[in-house]
Amino acid sequence: MHRATQGTGGRTGARRAAVALATLLLLAGCTASGPPTPTTSHASSASPSSRPSPTGSEPPVAVPIPGITAWSSYHADPSRTGAVDAGAPLASVARAWSADLGGAVFGQPVVAGGRVIAATETNRVAALDPATGNVVWSASLGTPLTDVGSVAGCGNIDPLGITSTPAVDPTSGTVFVVGEVSTGGGAVHHQLAGFSVATGQLVLSEPVDPPLPAGEDPVNLLQRASLTVANGRVYIAYGGNYGDCGAYHGWVVGVNETGAPHLVSFEAAPDGQGGAIWQGGGAPAVSVGGDLYVSTGNSNPDPPSGGPDPVQYAESVVKLSSDLKPIASFKDQAAGADDDLGTGNPVLLPGGLLFVAGKTDVGFVLRQTDLSVVATISGICGSDPDGGAAYDQATNRLFVPCSGGGIQTVDLASDQRGSRLAGANGPPIVIGGAVWAVQYPDGTLSQFDAATGALLQRRGVGDSVPHFTSPSTALGLLLIGSDTGVVAFRGGG
Repeated sequence: MHRATQGTGGRTGARRAAVALATLLLLAGCTASGPPTPTTSHASSASPSSRPSPTGSEPPVAVPIPGITAWSSYHADPSRTGAVDAGAPLASVARAWSADLGGAVFGQPVVAGGRVIAATETNRVAALDPATGNVVWSASLGTPLTDVGSVAGCGNIDPLGITSTPAVDPTSGTVFVVGEVSTGGGAVHHQLAGFSVATGQLVLSEPVDPPLPAGEDPVNLLQRASLTVANGRVYIAYGGNYGDCGAYHGWVVGVNETGAPHLVSFEAAPDGQGGAIWQGGGAPAVSVGGDLYVSTGNSNPDPPSGGPDPVQYAESVVKLSSDLKPIASFKDQAAGADDDLGTGNPVLLPGGLLFVAGKTDVGFVLRQTDLSVVATISGICGSDPDGGAAYDQATNRLFVPCSGGGIQTVDLASDQRGSRLAGANGPPIVIGGAVWAVQYPDGTLSQFDAATGALLQRRGVGDSVPHFTSPSTALGLLLIGSDTGVVAFRGGG
């Protein structure tokens, strides 16, 4: 079943009023009672608390290389391939700068309009100068939830604020983020905010909790999956906290970027509970026609081992229309217990195909049209594949992150698994024929040759990093979210 709602026309004025009030408060430098409103501050140079801190003994390298100028969302493109043709790959990288933002950055830093933008678990959004890491503007969505385990009953992120990767609309120059905001007494809501990339001005502020059934509470939702901008909407997906405490469903909601919000929604497991849409931090994939593809986890409580999960849309890939009506679905028939097909996002491939893999360690190649099975590939990872896979069209290979260690290669020409690249376990990206991935939590960055799997270089990040950390790249930089902010590498030749 699908549950959809539409906002009323009266919410347009409410939203505009909220943005206007926030702007007045920014100009006046004051605060008001009521729900927290995102606030923005600017800095012409880094303040002591936000000044980039040197890491290691390597001096900054100021040699730019040819490359892309923007990285607008998780894994670079709507297909979520994580691959860019950046000319020559980054060679002999060295740390260029690190920015202490006072909180963990779980999502990928995004890049637009000559700014690096990162969001933290303290509900801070910061735009950084790519040359120095200095803070250009900074905004707060409000107070994050703390003492999460006690308040929610489970969870392993504390404080809990902005967890997902932001998304940029390059046409309007707006960056969107969603934070979990505490309103006191254990109550929370999820707030969508849109900021001008250039100035940090707040241009959209909207609560985006799903239309929860009676008896369910937003505190039991985790907004882990990365944001998606498509079809004039911002799409936000939800799962549960680590430990699956409380009553919850997986959700996708969509809100208009402009005008009335007209919230639309998709509910997983409508005949039960669970079906988390978290994807190891990955984002919904979007086809050229505007359809969305998401993967889901198990029902809650865990179903019997061996599968199939009896709850609708659990352990599934679901194809959704732009207004989030289900078009097609595929269920992993062997996924039961906590097998989570939804540990990584679907990746759209050439020829109208897609790839997804979950904790049964089976990779599925499906048709995008009806989600029928084209091929199955067994033995993926040998441990949970967690986070978005990367796809390199030049070699026709997939690179799947394995939480237990290694990046699993998959040869799509033969639909067979290949070697496992040792020394990294985070979602990889591909830059000009080279695979880059991070080892979490210790923070080691590795580069592999996409064609041969050979290790090309390995560097210490200089900080511990969150689970499922995935690098991003633009403006000649390789960017990594860390437990305290952002670390940037630059190629030296």
